[in-house]
Amino acid sequence: MLNGMKSRYAGKSLILFLVFSFVAVAQTYKAVNIKGEVKIQTGTEEGWIKLEEGSLLNVESVVATGHNSQVQLVRDGFSLGLGENSAVSIGSIKKMSLDELLLALAMEDLINAPDKKGNGTSESTVVYGEDETSDFPDLNSGFFGIKRLNGAMQLAECGLQESAVIFARETYRKYPDTKSLPSYRIYFANILYEKRLYEEAMEEFKEIITLDISEAQRKEVNSKLEDIKKILLSN
Repeated sequence: MLNGMKSRYAGKSLILFLVFSFVAVAQTYKAVNIKGEVKIQTGTEEGWIKLEEGSLLNVESVVATGHNSQVQLVRDGFSLGLGENSAVSIGSIKKMSLDELLLALAMEDLINAPDKKGNGTSESTVVYGEDETSDFPDLNSGFFGIKRLNGAMQLAECGLQESAVIFARETYRKYPDTKSLPSYRIYFANILYEKRLYEEAMEEFKEIITLDISEAQRKEVNSKLEDIKKILLSN
């Protein structure tokens, strides 16, 4: 299915993706019910700033929570509850259609495609090895990638499964070590499966089965792969 989308939209995907991103720019969220330590970074600012109750956050803002902390981000009747040890960019909080999800997935594939020299994906600037006890690590730290994946899961739990998948994919790309975390990979692969994006889900599960996973996880992944094979053969 995705291959068909790529062939149909290869010349238009960037333009359409930018259109979707432009829609997100107009989003402004209000921070309410702050508990514990919640901080924000905006635009090119360096360092975390304490988030105050009632603050308005634009698309350039990144919100993160510490241990035993939480915040609600509200807009036009919608509320995203961000629990402890999580992070989310305001631009990622958006409703997407299935077609928009497919286009965004195709865009991620294009970004991750090998370059002309065959060097694989673009080089990461992520820094690993710093103190993981910090609730608010540098945005380029590997530990911050885990906080983003926690935030992506909460996007899904609030009904924004499509945006959650894309936010997770972006995290895998920007923080490569997070791709080796099977519990997160299985969670988001299952969303693709539930959305009936079987070819995309199969590619994910095929990668997951190569990771260091538990027997229970291996059983779940193999079961999904068998189910998908049967579904694709029947179509």
